[in-house]
Amino acid sequence: MTSVTFELADSLGIIIAVTEMDDGTLHFTVTVDETAGQTADIDALYFDLADDSLVDGLTVMGADVTDENFAANKVTKIGSHTNMNGEIVNEYGKFNSGIQFGTQGIATDDIQSTSFVLSHDSVALTLDDILAQDFGIRLTSVGAIDGPREDSLKIGGTAPDTPDQPPEPELVNTANADSLFVSERETFETDGSTDALSGGAMSVLENDTSFDGTDTFIYNEDVTAVNGDAGAVAQIVDGDNGGLLIVYADGTVDFSANGDFDALNRGQTEVTNFTYEIEGGSTAIIDVTVLGEDRGDFG
Repeated sequence: MTSVTFELADSLGIIIAVTEMDDGTLHFTVTVDETAGQTADIDALYFDLADDSLVDGLTVMGADVTDENFAANKVTKIGSHTNMNGEIVNEYGKFNSGIQFGTQGIATDDIQSTSFVLSHDSVALTLDDILAQDFGIRLTSVGAIDGPREDSLKIGGTAPDTPDQPPEPELVNTANADSLFVSERETFETDGSTDALSGGAMSVLENDTSFDGTDTFIYNEDVTAVNGDAGAVAQIVDGDNGGLLIVYADGTVDFSANGDFDALNRGQTEVTNFTYEIEGGSTAIIDVTVLGEDRGDFG
């Protein structure tokens, strides 16, 4: 769902959020910004529509709505106790729409946030109907949150001409464990090749997952650290139980037993581990199983 959020500001701010709903209605939320220690009772919201002809078929529903007025370029008041006459009408002109909330004064209600749904009897409303249009807010009982609230306020402004832009999806990378099965005679490759991992994968990245906010797979992460050291990528590092490993940024690996497993008899195995980290900080183990061979196999 597309939405737009903007603020009408004077001595305090009013945040207005409008969301285009799938059923052809517009959902409005109007909230007093109390971060500066001021508050108010929301009395009424006034606004224009891009198409004046829409006013004849409008309907508004909301728990706090007590009155409304729809008339093309004629609305300056709603009922008998709220109006936008004066500087706001002089600057922005008369409005198409006016929605009144609650009752006069704060004895019965004191509204700092309210919502309503605007619909049309024959047309699906969209954000285009209110983008770049003039808005006005009528506030009563304005003052410090814990102090006297004896002022009133009228604020005008214009909605943005484009909807809110969705945030960039957060890339979530997850490293998953890999394994390597080698002989105790394994040494670093001299021809520039690298070792195949168990299952035939040529990179520890091949079984990692990388998704954006829409669960679309993205395969673009690199190895950023080995054994917890960012400077160890493409460098020789020690295993926790012997052996040496090089892990390159593209996830390819090259292992050397380094003579650390010569005591193994034929068929015996030992395991040594390394860790790698990918973009985003996720880490996983590279589990290397070293297989012993008889001394005669070296002849």
